[in-house]
Amino acid sequence: MTPNLHRRIAELELDAAVLRHRLLHIPLAMQEDCNLRASHRIIGREALNLFRAVRQETRNGDDGSECDEALSRIEAAYQLVHEAIAALADLTLRDPAPAGPPTRH
Repeated sequence: MTPNLHRRIAELELDAAVLRHRLLHIPLAMQEDCNLRASHRIIGREALNLFRAVRQETRNGDDGSECDEALSRIEAAYQLVHEAIAALADLTLRDPAPAGPPTRH
């Protein structure tokens, strides 16, 4: 596999980790201002492009095990973001705890 593909995969992994951190630590009300939705789309497109590039390398006779490892890394990076989105959705959609009787102060 080419050094360029290795670099792009490493960048995708870093971008996914940063986006995951931002999704889980920036308040939901501020996420639209931080353009997180666009970041997610960009990561998705880059992951798809990298999948295609790695598969092309496989067709060109590159070592299959190295390509399998690269595909696993791409999938893991993309999955990292989706797990963060799922966790965020779970927190957002979860029923709030039932309120007890009001307390007097």
